[in-house]
This record gives sequence, C-alpha cells and structure tokens, in this order.
Amino acid sequence: GRSTQGTGTELLQLGGWSRGSRMLVGRVAFIFVLISCIDLSNADCPKVKTNMESWDWSPLSGVQVQFTNTTTRDGNSKWTVHLCNGVYSNLHDYGTFTGGAGSIKFHQPSDTFYMMYENGDRGQGCETNARQADVYIHCQGCPSYLEQSNSACNLQSAPCVCAAYDTGCVGEVHMVVNCPVGIPNYRKGFDVYDASTGIEEDISKVVIKDGEVMPGWTDEDIPSVAHDRAVIPGDVSSAVFYLMMADEDLQGLPASQEVDAPDVFTDQPHILAVTMSGSAARGGLVDTRDMLMLQLDFHCYQTGLADVHVEISFANQYYPCDFAFTYECGMGESGSDKSNAFTVFVMVSFLLIVAFCVMGCAYNYSVQQRRGEDIIPGIEYIHMARDLAEALMSRSGGVGGFSSTSRRGGDSTEGYQTL
Repeated sequence: GRSTQGTGTELLQLGGWSRGSRMLVGRVAFIFVLISCIDLSNADCPKVKTNMESWDWSPLSGVQVQFTNTTTRDGNSKWTVHLCNGVYSNLHDYGTFTGGAGSIKFHQPSDTFYMMYENGDRGQGCETNARQADVYIHCQGCPSYLEQSNSACNLQSAPCVCAAYDTGCVGEVHMVVNCPVGIPNYRKGFDVYDASTGIEEDISKVVIKDGEVMPGWTDEDIPSVAHDRAVIPGDVSSAVFYLMMADEDLQGLPASQEVDAPDVFTDQPHILAVTMSGSAARGGLVDTRDMLMLQLDFHCYQTGLADVHVEISFANQYYPCDFAFTYECGMGESGSDKSNAFTVFVMVSFLLIVAFCVMGCAYNYSVQQRRGEDIIPGIEYIHMARDLAEALMSRSGGVGGFSSTSRRGGDSTEGYQTL
C-alpha cells in the first residue's frame, strides 16, 4: 500500500514493518519519507548529529499508514529483512502523540535530519517501552539495492538518503530529497579559518579546507579536552571565523560562492548558549577578494564542557560543511578572575559595613547618649522592617487590615489593606 502524504507530484512510499494499527508520518517541505525496518547491518549509512528547527507532529497524531510487506529481496540483492527478530503484519502502531511530545527537526533537504520520539510512545511489536529514538540522515546517496527496490527513490527523481536509528527497534529510514545529482561533492576552494585565541598551537587554524573539515574540528558525541581536539577556554568570550574562497585553480568551478546563514547550536544548552553576529550571520557571497566574518559569542549558565556545532550549506549545490569544537564554561582564566573579583568585593563590603557600624555605635553612645539597642545605627529601620513582616504574617492569617506599632512611639493610624 501507499500513503498519500507528500508534496509535488511524487508520493511517499513506505516499506515493511510490523504488527498492527496506526503510524505517525510527518510531511516536511521537499522531503518524502520512506521507512522500512530492515537489518541495520546491510546499510552503509553515516550518522550525523544535528539539532535544528522543530516541526510539531501532533496534528498528524493517529494517522494510519499501510506498509508494503517486503520481507525478502530477489537473489541479486542477497539479503532478508529481520523485523525485531520476526516478521509481522503490514500495519504498525507508533502510538499517539500529543502537542509537543513528538517533533521532527530538520535543516535543509540536502543537509541533515533529526527525528525524536518521546514521552509515552508505546507501540506494539518490539517497542515495549517508551522510546526516544534519534534518526540521523545525511545526503550521501543510497546503496544501489535501495535505488533498485524503491520506486520512489531513484536517480530520475533524486538520490536517496539513508540513515538509521537503533533505540527500540533497529530500522532504516529512506528519503527522497532535493539533493544534487549523484553523491554530493565538497565545495573545492571554500575555506574557513579560525581567528580565535586560546586554542592550542598544534590544532590547525584551518577549520575547513576545500569544503572538508580538518582534524581537530570534527564532531564528537561527548565534549572533551583531548590534545587533538579544538578547545576554546572560558576566558575567550567570543570566537571569530573567516569564510573565504581560495585564490587557486578551482578546476572550472566559479570563483565566488553563495553561502546560507550558518546554523550554530550546542549539545549542552543547559551549560552554554551561543549567539552569532558578523557579516556571515545571514549568509552572503564569498569570493577570492571578499570574505565573510562569523563571530560566535559564548554565554555560560554553569561550569562544564559544551560541544558547539557550526553548519554551513550552499543552497543544495554542494555538500554542506560541518565543524565543531569544545568550549570550557567557567574553566578559563576569566572565570577565576571573576570569582576572585567577587570575593574581593564581598570582603571589602563586609569591612565597610563593620567600620560603619562601629563608628555609628560610638557616635550614638558618646554624642547622642543612647543606650541599649538604640546605639545601633539605623535601628529604627530594623524595627520598621520587623513590624512590616509581622503585619504581613498577620494579614496572611486572615486579618483584613492591621495597624503597626512603633517600638518608640504609639500606634500608627496607617492601615494596610489586603489585596
């Protein structure tokens, strides 16, 4: 069977999964999702992590989609699908989403795609527990057996994209997207240079060369400060990168290139927020004479390590550039300086308060001839604050109004009414 979800003139075709009822399918601009649960070992698919705009799936909750049951291939393909260690029927239950519970996150059709199921999604078959499954997709083209077996995914329409997730069920996801013809290539001549301070000297200042990420600037699952990793210390509040075209033989390619607005994010948003500015922040044109500047400003919420990702794409013309680095929140010299400055401020303030109190007490005792607690400077304000607090507590106990009594005088006629 086929679903009628889709855009343009192409239909979304879905390949086999399991036992029965409904499946949730999202339509995202210009991409057509083709899902078939097959043995992950047969897929040669890179996993690329990204975190971008959200697309709420709740309006599609409960949509039922029928799958084509393709549990075997012809002899030329030489593989068999294993669905959760068994073969199920043509319908599958992905559960029911509520608003905000399920989201699909994406960048550009030719870039990366991120999907997450969460919160109470308990389908039948092998999904016995609530799942939080990530799908990572890269525009790398599909293996030939996928192009041959899926009518919606062929070179005449657009190359496939393959990806996989392995939380809950092991499966494979196929998409038809607006990729360049054939396997996307890197943009020769496009370079990104790091102009930040504090990064170790043995880490290349060349971040991207001919569209490819250089060692030290690649993505990693867990932020680290390894010696071969680009690490920006906490005393560097901003990082600067220059986007440019190299003045060299480009093998017939244009000497200028339009770049999209960079996508910048961190995997640890509870530790770090990153904002960007500069001439590259909205995208633009780079050539051998004019370059664009991208400035990243770091705003730490707490001490810790955070991975920062930067993705630069080229309006689907070439393979997008991705680089990443580690930022040390609260671990640089500025963090220590700020901590020391705060400590000094507290100590100075304390000493000034003590000196003021001693001098005030001496003045009230010797000049004003006060005794007891009245020698304390500002004692009347302390009494007023205490009386106000008692009045507030009385009001919270159900009293509609009250009068305050001064320690040094009679009853006040000023009443406080409850709100």
